[in-house]
Amino acid sequence: MLVSVFAFLPKGNNAPDVPQSSDAPSASPNSTAQATANPTSGNLDPFRIIQTGIESPRPTSSPTPLHDPGLIESAQTMNSSVWRSVAAYAWNYYAPGTGVDPNTGLPRGGGTDAPNFTDWDLGCYIQAVIDAQKIGVIGTGGAWNSSQRLEIVVKFLETRELNSTTGYPFWFYQASDGKDYHTDSDHATAPVDGADTGRLFVALNNLKFYNSSLAGRINDIVLNGQNLNRSNYAALVPAIKADSFSANNIYAYYIGSGFASFWPNELAGVPDRILNNIVSNGNVTYNGVWLPKAGLLGDPLYCSVFELNSNNPQLMTIAKQVYLAHEAYYNDTSQFRAFSEGGTLSDHWAYEWTVMPDGRTWVVLDETGALYNNNPIIYTKVSMSFLALYNTSFAKNMTAYLEHNLPDPTSGYCEGVSESNLGLTGVGVHTNSLILDAALYAIQHQ
Repeated sequence: MLVSVFAFLPKGNNAPDVPQSSDAPSASPNSTAQATANPTSGNLDPFRIIQTGIESPRPTSSPTPLHDPGLIESAQTMNSSVWRSVAAYAWNYYAPGTGVDPNTGLPRGGGTDAPNFTDWDLGCYIQAVIDAQKIGVIGTGGAWNSSQRLEIVVKFLETRELNSTTGYPFWFYQASDGKDYHTDSDHATAPVDGADTGRLFVALNNLKFYNSSLAGRINDIVLNGQNLNRSNYAALVPAIKADSFSANNIYAYYIGSGFASFWPNELAGVPDRILNNIVSNGNVTYNGVWLPKAGLLGDPLYCSVFELNSNNPQLMTIAKQVYLAHEAYYNDTSQFRAFSEGGTLSDHWAYEWTVMPDGRTWVVLDETGALYNNNPIIYTKVSMSFLALYNTSFAKNMTAYLEHNLPDPTSGYCEGVSESNLGLTGVGVHTNSLILDAALYAIQHQ
């Protein structure tokens, strides 16, 4: 059964209605990558990963004690100085030996506890370096500066080992040597991780504008792969366009925007079409707040706001309504809530949906697509995004609550706190990249 390339569930899920395969293609760590102009996988469905993929669980944690007021709680106003301090804390994650391998310069998805990465993680790292340099917490010259870090990433993309069967990247790579991370990649049941690819394209497109000297090399990686022994990403474009006519979830918008940035003519209108799908499917009301009947979840929604630089009025309205629903939930229950995707206090990866296309609100699924009944996580990255965008008392109080119940961010910000007040004290690339996004947005829009 082939599913829509913009299927509802995001990358990293195994939906129960899709047959699972145990004979996914794999390759020796020393195999030679050979991209093919016509991949052997047949009718390519670049977002099938959305239904059949996996996700490495990030580190879990135990309760953490309360401590003295932190940066947010102590701040009289959320001015640029405070946000630069937030950015500096988030950048701590990317220190060599913590979130970046000190020998290769490649990112770690979950620090020393998860020293492997996906193309989604790689996109987060690229965006984090750009943000940090714009804010001023990292320079362009010297060791471990932005130029050196970005050169390492581009060189990796130009030379990395590809799946010799499909011609596309492996789902996971090892930060220690840049080779295929077989433990997870060998479970692949689709030829390409289209969701992670689209996220990477968003960051690469931003990198082209940030450093125009890299534009030609980036275009070769993305657009000319079939002529340069790289991946033939152009083969995915027709499916992206076809599925945009029915897609109505925020992952589809974010990922489709990434593809459209490199194929603006072939995919003209795709992002706007998906937003129209989202807002035209009817609404549901939660405690007086209307929400579109669509798949809305924190990470791709606020990455879209911060990274696509479009300020599309429909997108900004959707983002505001999702925020208002969270505030309404708190007003009704006195419980903080900041829904997104991420690690949990178990070995599951959670997808916390504010709303789904069938109108259900506050639905949490695990990586199998099943309902996840444990306490949701109040994700730090989403709370910080609320604060950067709206600077309300609710957003500040929730962020202060999180920093009050988590360790100081000496190695970057921790993932969050469960709604039962247990700390998820692992640090990761997703959290700190989105927080850097938020800090840059707040500084630029004050």
